[in-house]
Amino acid sequence: METTIPPQRGAFIAKLGAWLQVAAALGIVGAIFAVSNASKVLSAPGVDDPSRFSEAIGDVLVCALIAVRLSLVGLVLVTIALTVFRYRSKWMYQMLCYFGLFSIGLSLCQLVFGYHLITWHLMFGVFFLIFALVKKEEFIRSVPPKRPLPSCYNLDP
Repeated sequence: METTIPPQRGAFIAKLGAWLQVAAALGIVGAIFAVSNASKVLSAPGVDDPSRFSEAIGDVLVCALIAVRLSLVGLVLVTIALTVFRYRSKWMYQMLCYFGLFSIGLSLCQLVFGYHLITWHLMFGVFFLIFALVKKEEFIRSVPPKRPLPSCYNLDP
């Protein structure tokens, strides 16, 4: 028995994953504010207690960690929407192109400034950019194609 996935499921997962990508930007803003607070603590006169400064730096790390984790969850959700649910739309095509270029650029900046590891940004960025360019016609069409799935992916209750 062949079934097709309703496009609403893929759309919800894709939109949730895209919004979780915003978490990275919010985490950067939160980290900037935390660094600002840490520098105020460091420059305050008569501050001899290093634990106050370490608490402020801890806030920076927490903001960055939360942002990275939420962003990674968003990347996985977008990948699931693209591959398992075969979700296609014009906004998704644009998001994949922009995010692919941004991720590749971010990874190259990390390599230039001494962070000599290939990060997951580069892997997802290359995947999203290649996927969007190869499947461009599917994204640009107004009606997404309905391809049958194998019966092992039956999502009907």
